Amino acid sequence: MPSRSARLKLLFKEWKKAQENEPDEIWLKTKSGHNITKAHFREDGIIDEETYEMEKRKVLFISNEANDDEYSAKTKIDPSNISDYRNYSKIGYDDWKGKMRERTSELYKVVADIPRNEMSDPEAALHYAVMDINKRGGGSDIKGGDHIEAYCRYYKDFIKKEISIIEPDVVVWLGVNTYDRELHSKYLGAIRQGDKRYFMVNGKKIPIMRMWHTAYRYGSRQITPLPEYGDSLVGSLCAKCLSEAKRYNLI
Repeated sequence: MPSRSARLKLLFKEWKKAQENEPDEIWLKTKSGHNITKAHFREDGIIDEETYEMEKRKVLFISNEANDDEYSAKTKIDPSNISDYRNYSKIGYDDWKGKMRERTSELYKVVADIPRNEMSDPEAALHYAVMDINKRGGGSDIKGGDHIEAYCRYYKDFIKKEISIIEPDVVVWLGVNTYDRELHSKYLGAIRQGDKRYFMVNGKKIPIMRMWHTAYRYGSRQITPLPEYGDSLVGSLCAKCLSEAKRYNLI
């Protein structure tokens, strides 16, 4: 069987074509930003497949969309999270304004139950997978999220297939707005069990953790940051993540 990354490449090829041929009446609901076109497509998935396959607990971060409208969408239509995360791991510095690569790496170590100082953030970036719901990207604010829900509804079969190829053990859903809209349950086949949500992937029940987005600045007002983090923002994100991991009996 072809590798997961090879299968994702084939999926993205079909997905890009579907985006380019998206009916205008749907495009009116899914579009976001001024510079993004139907053809704009940010590839994502498994950062380093060899490393990912060795993981005892495979972690997938699902986010709403990349903040591309005022950045990559001005210069190219095919940016890649895979290249960006690999570059971060190589250079050891997160030059994104929102520090998403650095912060997802910190969250990964919490979910994987790895002591913070046992692995650097750039090294951790090779150990997990990332995906955006809206592959076109948007702006710095999802503005309520209606366009993301419209995109998820229209491309649900592609999104479900990507999750099944990545086949994680845990999903960290970055964005409480879309989590609470139940996009995972309404469109992506998640099941509800009380206050918990799970994907069923190849017969496995996959926890879907409800997390703030890594750019969320007000966590320390809602939860006490973990004391070992000098940065209160990262500390509050990791405290929230730890709370969710314990809620699902992962730690």
